[in-house]
Amino acid sequence: MPGIFGTFKKEQIDLNQLMADMISSMNDENRFRVDKYIDAETGLCFGRVSLGILSPVDQPLKDREGNCWIVFHGELYGNKGASTDPEYALNQYIEKGDKCASELNGIFHFAIYDKRSEQIKLFSDKFGLQPLYYSVLPDGIIFAAEVKTLLGDEDVGKAPDYRSFADFLHYGQILGQKTLFKDIELLAPGSVLTCDLRDCKVAVKKYWHLDKLFVEKGAYSSQASAEDAVLLLVKSIKKRSTNKEILGLSLSGGLDSRGILAGLGKDAEGIRTYTLGIGGCADQRLAERMARVAKTNHEFIELDQGYLHGFENMAMNMIRLSDGMYHPHESTEMLALEYFKKAPFKILLRGHGGEIAKAALAYPVMVTPQVHSCSSSREILAYIFNITNLVMKDTDPGKLFTPSFRELVKEVPEQSLQESCGKVSGVLAPADVCIYYYINEHIRRQVVASLEIFRTQVEIRTPYVDEVYIKSLLSLPVSERNEGEIHFKLIKR
Repeated sequence: MPGIFGTFKKEQIDLNQLMADMISSMNDENRFRVDKYIDAETGLCFGRVSLGILSPVDQPLKDREGNCWIVFHGELYGNKGASTDPEYALNQYIEKGDKCASELNGIFHFAIYDKRSEQIKLFSDKFGLQPLYYSVLPDGIIFAAEVKTLLGDEDVGKAPDYRSFADFLHYGQILGQKTLFKDIELLAPGSVLTCDLRDCKVAVKKYWHLDKLFVEKGAYSSQASAEDAVLLLVKSIKKRSTNKEILGLSLSGGLDSRGILAGLGKDAEGIRTYTLGIGGCADQRLAERMARVAKTNHEFIELDQGYLHGFENMAMNMIRLSDGMYHPHESTEMLALEYFKKAPFKILLRGHGGEIAKAALAYPVMVTPQVHSCSSSREILAYIFNITNLVMKDTDPGKLFTPSFRELVKEVPEQSLQESCGKVSGVLAPADVCIYYYINEHIRRQVVASLEIFRTQVEIRTPYVDEVYIKSLLSLPVSERNEGEIHFKLIKR
């Protein structure tokens, strides 16, 4: 799995072997680019495994004095200078310290080794679109873009976190920062982790808060306009349409991919588009019509009955590639992955997050008339809890689990929801609490888990998940972002 990795251990160990093991786990097919750095005297090593497409410079990078080092994975959309994205992020850190990432717009995670303060710092992007996992050790820390890489270290605890199993069996995903293991956590979105190399103390703090994109109590701005939101969405699409020669678009008959195609305008001509589905389906017919109008190079990937042959092996691969944290709905990801291996593009535009502008369709927390009738924090949380019961809804848990296990986890799903949305449920309008859950949990923990499968072959860009656009969008009344109003305005431009 592409991404950064590293460890700091105060006690003397064979760092070369540990680093080799981490690289082997993330680069198990030996086809990724690898950058690495080791400081045996300090007990520190870190590096990056990548497709070699985004930020292809040698890493880590350091400043002129050699005081600050960076290893960066992902891309920035606001870097207009001559510097590379890693250089830009490093310079921002040197100038602004922990606040550096608050002004970065992109999909990324990165690590800083600051020799001046003798600290390692890990940064996540604002929406948590590029996962980074870590485990705090008695004498240091270990981190990587995938969980199984951390499990290769004998010092990392392997005890299961039954709270995660309880979440999964209710929501079809894990909430919060939990993983399947007690001693491994996901770095929260918009956060910086600091590990002090002198005393091995670790602290995590937020540099950005999702709830600040919302307005309180439904006090939507009378100055806000849907046209402004559309213009900002077009800007977001344009910023993510660079590298046209290797750019692709997943094109269906739905509004989200259609909106991206419309936002590309004339730039859509000649790009690669594809549709995956059953032969003769509506998606195929609609996508082919749109591709003709936009003059894209289009392909249809047929999903036939033979696809499910060898299902067990396919399922095991999905578990391996997603660290066991993705609950598939159609299991089509592996067919798409096979196509990506030979596809004529290496960067893929996806429509995920489009439902932020389609509140009534934001599965699994669709904003229904019942939501608008909620008059308290308790009512909206109860609605979300009930509508997200996706796995065990029609199953008697007594037929599957022992009484002791049921007793252990019976309160967990509600506790997880309270930890996720409890504070905002008393501040935001009920409909916006649903959208908050959709962004903070569904996109970050479910959608991203599916994208991690794709990232073994292509880089992903998600134009609908853009801070400036979303802030403008959420200042509008829900009625203006309920069933595709923004999409239709964009398409009709």
